[in-house]
Amino acid sequence: MTVNSDRSGSAGRRARRPFPARARLIGVTAALAAVLLAAGCSSSSSSTTSAGSTSAASPAASATAATGSTAASPAASAGPGSDIGLTATTITIGMIADVDTSLAPGLFQKSVNAVKAWATDVNASGGLAGRKVVVDFCDSKLDPNATTNCVINACQNDFALVGTSANALEDISDIDGCKDAAGKAIGIPDLAALAFLPLACDPDTYLIGGYGPYCATAKENPQSYTANVGDARYYTSQFKGLHGVFVYDSDVPTLKTDFLPNFAGATDLGIKQDAEGTYAESGEAPESALTPVISAIKAAGSSFVYAGSTPQNTILLEREAKLQGVSSVKIWACNSGCYDSSFYQQGGAVVNGTYAQLDDLPFYTEYQDNPALAALVKQMGGTTNLNNNAVLAYVMALLFQDAVQKATANGGTLDRQTLFTALSNEHSFDADGIIGPTNVGSRLPGDCQVLVQLVNGVWQRVDPVKPGTFDCSADNLVTVKMNTGS
Repeated sequence: MTVNSDRSGSAGRRARRPFPARARLIGVTAALAAVLLAAGCSSSSSSTTSAGSTSAASPAASATAATGSTAASPAASAGPGSDIGLTATTITIGMIADVDTSLAPGLFQKSVNAVKAWATDVNASGGLAGRKVVVDFCDSKLDPNATTNCVINACQNDFALVGTSANALEDISDIDGCKDAAGKAIGIPDLAALAFLPLACDPDTYLIGGYGPYCATAKENPQSYTANVGDARYYTSQFKGLHGVFVYDSDVPTLKTDFLPNFAGATDLGIKQDAEGTYAESGEAPESALTPVISAIKAAGSSFVYAGSTPQNTILLEREAKLQGVSSVKIWACNSGCYDSSFYQQGGAVVNGTYAQLDDLPFYTEYQDNPALAALVKQMGGTTNLNNNAVLAYVMALLFQDAVQKATANGGTLDRQTLFTALSNEHSFDADGIIGPTNVGSRLPGDCQVLVQLVNGVWQRVDPVKPGTFDCSADNLVTVKMNTGS
């Protein structure tokens, strides 16, 4: 794999998963159901960790409102403005998510609950821009037709889309062509928790963890990618001479756009690739199908395995490796999808020691230190009702709240166009410390992370070790030029 990388840190965070083609949708549902996405780091004071990275502290002490430091506007101070979904007393947002599905029942129900929890807290504090927030949920059901109908409904009835979590959102023209109250096709602001290509590159869509320079170079050869190598930096600092294999989810061909640049960046840091190097695995593959990967690990005596398919695939890989007597692996690495209470419940002791890379605070153990997370956990009825999808949907709701407040500051008029303007000027958003300074408006996320490890069935942070902090080194991001063939 030939790459050209540097450590300028000038572009965005690891890309989110791309969009699956309609013909592949049903076959990949189980894999998509296991994908847990989150992003973030903190924007307050920083210190240096023992490994030499920068650790940013969470601004919990400065948060003042129920949902964090982003205070709600009092109900009596409704400012000027009208548009679709906006009245003098209410502001209606659309929430599109795949929930009622036969293949993955309740897929994004926790995400819907998180957005509704945010609205409950905001309304209890007096509303937003002097208006009551109304959540208009539409179930996209992992169905392209249902998803299209949800977008059309939102265009006609909702002010903006917040926390979008719809795998089957195919036709972005329904978003871009959405008309405002004056009949002008300006689009509808889409604050997406989950965005696949081409939606991830659409100018009306705002997300945490965008594709950085890829959108501008997608038609070039090679393309430019921003690889997130923060986890690889930690692994190589702790273990010398790492070599092994990288596994990614094959259920959607374009997922290579997410994974391969990160693998190339890790290899550039010194994690040598054994045998074929990268292996595509279906999230639905049975344990018996993992023999080629395990054989490569055994033959090379690999010390490193990045399990980048679904959490279930990670469990099967580790289980099969143990059955075949593999003992050389020092690092079993996973993404944030494994940071879930069900991972140990399903994997048992065999998955103890697994690492996971997070872009947000480890909410299972540190939510009480962050007022915004504490408010979410209270409304949701406990951490067991949370996952990374839910937290990210909540983050997008906080982004919407912040943008509305900025659009209406100093008596400003609120409509879809002023909301677009406010979102475009969100250059250092941190969701009250749940994530870190993120250049949402320029599609250039930050570079902070937390690494956690499963120890005796409990996820514990390992880097940085201080609760509430993040590794925010600029070296966590590198630019990779390559052609993924996607």
